[in-house]
Amino acid sequence: MKLIIVQKDINDKSYIDHLDNIKDSNADLVCFGELGVSGCLYNGGDPVDHNELIIAFSNYPFAIMIGFPRNVNNKMYNSYLYYKNGSCHIYNKINLFEPMNENNVYYPGDEPGLFDTEFGRFGVAICYDIRFPELFNSMKDKGADIIFIPAAFPRARIRAWRELLVERAIQTKLSVIGINCVGDDGTNEFGGSSMVIAPDGKIIAQADEVNETYIEVEL
Repeated sequence: MKLIIVQKDINDKSYIDHLDNIKDSNADLVCFGELGVSGCLYNGGDPVDHNELIIAFSNYPFAIMIGFPRNVNNKMYNSYLYYKNGSCHIYNKINLFEPMNENNVYYPGDEPGLFDTEFGRFGVAICYDIRFPELFNSMKDKGADIIFIPAAFPRARIRAWRELLVERAIQTKLSVIGINCVGDDGTNEFGGSSMVIAPDGKIIAQADEVNETYIEVEL
């Protein structure tokens, strides 16, 4: 599987431009970070209809994963979507981060993120979820083949991000893909360092802390 990670700025709400840049790359899967559609804002904002995303994503030859704010029965969720050829899966973030106001904007999900795809069973956790090892044990026990962790992780704690990604890979003995953002939203500076970790904890690829960039890797 040829994977491309899109590490983009917290204020960059574009995703179509990035997909157009990647369109001829022969990628199998393109991954964006937490709330990548809305700019990762934690102060609410307009929810996005996942059907609109599906329509847009149907123009591309690869699978796409991206975070977005989702309204279900007048409840907002911090969600992550997988789409490929009519197949759609959505995970709602379980563990909300109170210091960034998430609990006042979103409702928590109640089911682990497990996506059955043509590439295998994906486990999905979002940002603060990374600090709950039991969630990763559950995904492992339920047959996850690889784990994706989109995030908006502040630069002040970026060392913990790197260490936790490695820890989750070693814990589950699975490859772990961390997709973070960069930039400053006026309250927090975000620390990038998107990473691909092998099941033994070895870092296969890593982005820097400050630049929008793409990571391309074969898994």
